Amino acid sequence: MKKTNFNRTKTIARLILVVVFFVLNPTLNFSQITGDPLLEDTSNNVIHFLGADSIIPLNGNINVAKIVGNARFMQDSVFMRSDFALLDSKLQFLKAIGNVRIKQGDSLFLYGDSLDYNGETKIAIVRGNVRLIENDLTLTAPSIRYDLNTSTAYYIEGGTVVSKKNQNTLTSDLGYYFSGSKTLSFKGNVTLNNPEYRMNSDTLDYNEISEIAYFSGNTFIKGEGNLIFCKNGYYDTRNDISEFNKDAYLISDGHTILGDKLYYDRKTGLGIAKGNIRLEDSVNQIIVTGDYGTRNEKNNLSFVTGNTLVSKWFEDNDTLFLSADTIKVFKIDSTKMNQLFCFNDVRIFKNDLQGICDSMVYLQSDSLIQLFVSPYIWSENSQMNGDTIIIQLSSKRIKELLLRNNSFIADAVSILDTAANDTIPSGEYNQIKGKNVKAIFTQDTIRTVYVTGNGQSIYFTQEDLQPSQGLNKIDCSEMNIKFENGKIRKIAFVNSPDGILLPIQDAREEDKELKGFSWKLDLRPLSKNSLIK
Repeated sequence: MKKTNFNRTKTIARLILVVVFFVLNPTLNFSQITGDPLLEDTSNNVIHFLGADSIIPLNGNINVAKIVGNARFMQDSVFMRSDFALLDSKLQFLKAIGNVRIKQGDSLFLYGDSLDYNGETKIAIVRGNVRLIENDLTLTAPSIRYDLNTSTAYYIEGGTVVSKKNQNTLTSDLGYYFSGSKTLSFKGNVTLNNPEYRMNSDTLDYNEISEIAYFSGNTFIKGEGNLIFCKNGYYDTRNDISEFNKDAYLISDGHTILGDKLYYDRKTGLGIAKGNIRLEDSVNQIIVTGDYGTRNEKNNLSFVTGNTLVSKWFEDNDTLFLSADTIKVFKIDSTKMNQLFCFNDVRIFKNDLQGICDSMVYLQSDSLIQLFVSPYIWSENSQMNGDTIIIQLSSKRIKELLLRNNSFIADAVSILDTAANDTIPSGEYNQIKGKNVKAIFTQDTIRTVYVTGNGQSIYFTQEDLQPSQGLNKIDCSEMNIKFENGKIRKIAFVNSPDGILLPIQDAREEDKELKGFSWKLDLRPLSKNSLIK
């Protein structure tokens, strides 16, 4: 009987404490017990208790309540619930544990295992299996700090953001989510995964509305068949359009395009480079540089203009350099080889071969270089020109050179300057003219020339680099010329040659030149640097 009275007294004491707790705490009144929102204190600075299965003042402290079972709270327009909670009404602090849920507005939900919430600062720290969901976006992390004033979430222990709308998955070491502007900011080991590409960066900002990602630091974007690198830029993930700055380059199908600024449209496969651009084909050993360029993945066509320079490697570290106003490179899928088209003011420099023309085509599959419109080629002391010039390569060396229509070869005559003990030009030129001319090369040096159709020649006779003694002028439909050290040494005339040998003192000025002769040595490129205007 005494024990029963004791238990009854203990229960009455608890009831008295609960009553005192509600009476003395303005934030926990009758309306909160009943859950009637019309009777609630609507102060934005107060955590309102909406209801639970049970509530017990803690250790006789009338300011702290232990709330168990479906505990529900509200502040301003934010609702919170959990399985268990401790509420300090004086400090306006809420500690919630188990199935924590926070709802702000109509679309933002925050879930976790535990919650520390400060009603005065309106900052919530959620820990354990944290999920923040807003519309199509889900953010997961070990813990999140969420500011209800600014609707900003922040994590520092790593996190993942998934956007169902555009199938993007973002991970990083730390990050912010600004709900108001629908912007995410990531830092440290940032990775963006999409079914069509993967992006890695140091820092990335992403807007859910515009679906544009801004990135800085070392950034790699890898898609099917291509790789992009830069240190600054943006990516419009909705339209697959991007801009890359600072050390930017794009690698696609064996081609690399670099520039101060790169633009890329993934849908059309078009890449655009501006400023100090460089297009590399490592497979075919070609580099093209310039001021502006494009690369189209769909048709394998590249375009470069402005201070262009092409570098093509040959054997023995020999390189052919070429410049033009406009250069187009077309890569054939079946052979992976290039077709090179050059337009307007084409200039060529190789250690043993130089040339100029208006336009040029290089067919790598046939190893042919074709020069069009007033082409000129120089090799050692010889100048060659015609309506069209075709250079046949073999094993990356010059094998043959064909001059088609109005073909002309001129060879400067040299004499010995005894005072300087060196050779100097005499001002006279050995000349060969015909409809078509074929020049055969050995080790990139001209050895034999075959002339067919309306052949004509002027040849100055001399001995041991002494002044010319005579002038040999011959017309012959066909002739063969042998070269030695870049100079004409022997001419064989075929099919009834008709000619005359004149003593040099009897030769008139008009006898010394064939019709159409024009010595263009001043146009001859002298170095790689002389190619660029």
